[in-house]
Amino acid sequence: MHVLIVNFNLQGIDRSQYEEVCDEVAPAFGELPGLISKQWLADEDGNTYGGVYLWRDRQAMLDY
Repeated sequence: MHVLIVNFNLQGIDRSQYEEVCDEVAPAFGELPGLISKQWLADEDGNTYGGVYLWRDRQAMLDY
């Protein structure tokens, strides 16, 4: 298994709007080949958001 951690800052939207977008795109992550799980990250005070992705193997992660 491989882990990919992605972090970013929000610009132009607040946390509530971000969570709406997350709800809209979440089903697409279930379709990604080789993705075992994704955990959403949110630190509103630090304006840091992202995800922790667990992949079946390195190639699936690189393909993403």
